[in-house]
Amino acid sequence: MFRRFLAGVLAALFALSTAHAAPSAPMRVGVEKLDYYPFYASDGKRYWGYARDLMDAYAAARGQRFHYEPLPVAELFRLFLGSDRLDFKFPDNPRWSEADKTGKTVRYSQPVGVLTEGLVVRRAGLGQPLSRLRTVGIVKGFMPSSIARALRRGEISLVESPSLDALFQQLAIGRLDAVYVELQVARQRLAFLKLDKQLAPDPTLPADRHELRLSSRLHPERIADFDRFLVDDAERVRELKRRYGLL
Repeated sequence: MFRRFLAGVLAALFALSTAHAAPSAPMRVGVEKLDYYPFYASDGKRYWGYARDLMDAYAAARGQRFHYEPLPVAELFRLFLGSDRLDFKFPDNPRWSEADKTGKTVRYSQPVGVLTEGLVVRRAGLGQPLSRLRTVGIVKGFMPSSIARALRRGEISLVESPSLDALFQQLAIGRLDAVYVELQVARQRLAFLKLDKQLAPDPTLPADRHELRLSSRLHPERIADFDRFLVDDAERVRELKRRYGLL
């Protein structure tokens, strides 16, 4: 009997060691195919920036691996809410696509960053009232709540595009009156495109403040664990923010 017991124990230990040795399947994170650097950026294949480094740090601390799937903003929402293909979504916020989330349980992490999204205009039009704007460019899948009233009244119409750079180009040649975008992102992107002499954020126009969170429908326990990581490794998180100029 002792031999059978010993054999059972050894078999269990072998199975346990094998399970620990086998690499776990990567968790799938749906991310935006968008250049919103320094917060995050993607060209459709690669994904980099503050969010990538933060999530990689969490995964490494837990012995986990993340696979990032860059998708257009609207498609990302559809896949995240309508299928089990994605384990997580970043960024997310309880206020985004609220109607589409009706009847679905989504768990959100604590905030890991804050976006300030406002309007970029041609420098010649800086300081003009909102009532002077007729067309505003926006990344497809975004919704500018700061100008929602003007949209409902039909005073402003939206022009959607998956490309932020294309929207800036249309603004520069006068096909748009403004572009709705994160203001820090806008300054860096306009400098890169050499459009910063023509275009600039207008601080006199309405703006929105959005907290960035990691979300999941499938793994609420992982979101709770991610929150613990944010507390336990708070200094590492602060250092990442400093590195990307987000403090």
